[in-house]
Amino acid sequence: MPFCRQKCAYCDFLSFACKSDRLLTEYAQALILEIRSRREECAGRKIDTVYFGGGTPSLMAAEDFIKIMDELRRSFDIAHDAEITIEANPTSLTREKLEYYHNSGVNRLSIGVQSFDNRILKVLGRLHDKNEAFNMIQTARKAGFDNISIDLIFGVPTQTMKMWRDSVRQAIFLEPQHISLYSLQLEEGTELYRRVFRDQSLSVISESLDRQMYHEAITMLRDAGYNHYEISNAAQPGRESRHNNKYWNYEEYLGLGLGASSFFEGIRFKNYDKMYKYIQAIKEQRIPVDERTVEKYTDRDEMGIYVFTGLRRSEGIDLRDFRERFGNDLFDVYDVDILEKHKGLIGLYNDRLYLTQAGMDVSNTVMREFV
Repeated sequence: MPFCRQKCAYCDFLSFACKSDRLLTEYAQALILEIRSRREECAGRKIDTVYFGGGTPSLMAAEDFIKIMDELRRSFDIAHDAEITIEANPTSLTREKLEYYHNSGVNRLSIGVQSFDNRILKVLGRLHDKNEAFNMIQTARKAGFDNISIDLIFGVPTQTMKMWRDSVRQAIFLEPQHISLYSLQLEEGTELYRRVFRDQSLSVISESLDRQMYHEAITMLRDAGYNHYEISNAAQPGRESRHNNKYWNYEEYLGLGLGASSFFEGIRFKNYDKMYKYIQAIKEQRIPVDERTVEKYTDRDEMGIYVFTGLRRSEGIDLRDFRERFGNDLFDVYDVDILEKHKGLIGLYNDRLYLTQAGMDVSNTVMREFV
């Protein structure tokens, strides 16, 4: 769902500012047609998670969203206990819209809070303030949601450790079931990148402070009873994201909508990321996959993806599962000297390979060994 009310200063995702309800409805209609076109290839498969990501899916009218949900149920065999998540921003939600979502079967809400400090929200280009975020989380509970996730961003220019601690403290006070922590990445082409590297009106915080913020948040969350189950994610026991775990557990997923990525029947592919190409394919009753992106990777490539994504989880990867999937022992494929080379960063215990806390700080350096 690639539309937002306005583009955030740090965002380089495939999303567009949109204030036209008509355009949102037209896109919803195209998405419904794409869902129908995928019906046959998914026959016989039980769907146990559905995730509406963006952009800002909650920008869409509730009536259009319900039509999409109805078509998903007609076209796919969705389990009665499926985890169904929608991403939302505080300013795009209302009590009425939340009740629509809940009544239509959405049982998990992911709210883009990013910070409970108004100064940081302004730097990030967010439309809401901390009170709106605070109030909307409470409103969501009143609307029936008991599985709420919130996002927080650290490492933001002008952000101090006190600001960060206060945001994490307020997040814990609200007791969401899931909290995601993301270190700000300054991507070329974004407004924030321009302000830092061209205008020099903002300064990047140090790498050491960024890491201190990360560790401080993890400690605070663990002390509050959250399970740090993945590099950037913590959850109350039993409330880990079932959908995101699919990516880290090397499971299949089917992406629908503009630019959506899929891993399906051993093949990786993406939909068109140009709106006119996506709509044209739908009008011509073609599946809107960009054929240039269709790739069946080698077994060695897939092994690398398995290890790279699996090491993001705190529990790491199961070497027995690796053996069953690929017919090889991991250290017949990769040099066992990796363990010595990255001693203290990567561990091996009971047939599980995992990153240590120190290893999570330099995860890309370690994971690069397996790609």
